[in-house]
Amino acid sequence: MNEKLKKLKIEDFIWIIYIFIAIFAIVSNYYEKEYNLTNNAVYKNKYKSINITIFIVAFFIYLYFLYLNYQNVNSLNNPSKKEARDSQISLIASILFLIGGICYLFVEIDTYDPVEISII
Repeated sequence: MNEKLKKLKIEDFIWIIYIFIAIFAIVSNYYEKEYNLTNNAVYKNKYKSINITIFIVAFFIYLYFLYLNYQNVNSLNNPSKKEARDSQISLIASILFLIGGICYLFVEIDTYDPVEISII
């Protein structure tokens, strides 16, 4: 029971992180709009830096959920077919989210050519 409560507490913290991610994504969109209107490289550097930061944070969140699902699959003792199937499907979903996050991060980094270094 204590382990479940600990995991829920961590999950609550992750939801708070998602709120900040959403706020930073809105800020990033603002800078991207400004870049598209002005073609000013400073705006491009800012929105790309924010996006890369968001994807790095998301990567670690996805990695954490992959770890939890992996632990869940390994900790099952005499599971029913439904429990085993559901745990395996959750593990596969976690793997796919992690792969998707890595792909988005790669694309964001690959298209990042800062003219000058900007600090978020």
